[in-house]
Amino acid sequence: MKNRISTLALVSLALATSVPAWADTPADLTDLVGARGSSGETQMLARGYALIRVTQVRDQAWSFWWSDTQNQCVAVATSDGRYASINGVPTQNCRPGGASGTAKPEPTAGTLTLICYGQGEHATISSHSGYEWNRDKKHYEPTTRFESDKERFNTGVQIDIKDGAGRIHLTGKLIPPLNSGGSDGWWPLENLRMEPDRITARYKLNFASSPTVSIDRNTGFVEIQGLNSFSGKCDMGDWAAGRRF
Repeated sequence: MKNRISTLALVSLALATSVPAWADTPADLTDLVGARGSSGETQMLARGYALIRVTQVRDQAWSFWWSDTQNQCVAVATSDGRYASINGVPTQNCRPGGASGTAKPEPTAGTLTLICYGQGEHATISSHSGYEWNRDKKHYEPTTRFESDKERFNTGVQIDIKDGAGRIHLTGKLIPPLNSGGSDGWWPLENLRMEPDRITARYKLNFASSPTVSIDRNTGFVEIQGLNSFSGKCDMGDWAAGRRF
């Protein structure tokens, strides 16, 4: 449900959360968002992208494509038969053993790379102009009303852990314009805990937001809770022991 909030609070929220809808989509593929799956696949191949792998997350199909020309890996989410989103993702997604690979390499001792893909959510605002009755002056006056809402979008994250330290890679709408502490899309993980069945941590986006990360090592499902949230599935590692990683 939309909530009415003050103009000052909404302006602050807009600065903190507004990101163009195409922020994650590579420039050479923006016109394919919304295309039918069969037509989109034909165009991806015509533009030099090779299909690496298709996987399912809830009610969406995710396909990973690699372009030698662009030196770029992209993830395409298909919903209701159409390309719902096309996101640039770390190249690990298009390498053997990543989310888009079929081979599972032997893990390096003390290291773990997780490729996670799914759905994010962030706050949005909208303005509505009109006239409002002024009881004191007894006439209508122009006014602008702001409303807050939530927008869902498809995206992915990457998590690297080595020797007890970790970092998380974010893209697009998961990064508010007002942010601090990141380097080339990477944020250090704090309070990292590696338990047999769960990995938990947090990272600081800015003074007002320190999202928490929780990953189920048996199912691969990940949840990030904060001003900008995310839920999805992670792939990587040797699954012979019954855990995904």
